[in-house]
Amino acid sequence: MQRLPKRLVEGTALAVTPTVLYETPGGTYTTISALTVTNTSAAVATVTVFLVIQGAAPGAGNAVLWKRALAPGESRVVGEAIGQTLHTGGTIQAEASVAASITLVASGYETVA
Repeated sequence: MQRLPKRLVEGTALAVTPTVLYETPGGTYTTISALTVTNTSAAVATVTVFLVIQGAAPGAGNAVLWKRALAPGESRVVGEAIGQTLHTGGTIQAEASVAASITLVASGYETVA
């Protein structure tokens, strides 16, 4: 097996509906080592982060951060995501209450079987 460090999500601005930001490639599983959300706007906005298995839809059952309010300029490490594993087809998805108000950055390891 080969375990490679990788930036999973490159500071992507979130939409108001759940959007796939990262998908685990075939024959691989991914372990999240860091995931941070930042409010880059001038107003309070909420953020929800989902870790979704292949074939499932984002929802309360796979949320690791649910409608968390962030003040302008505030960042939060999403500790609930750290150490979580995604198998082939699993995704990191997220949404914000205001489009382009919150960015998400994630890093981790892809392990190729």
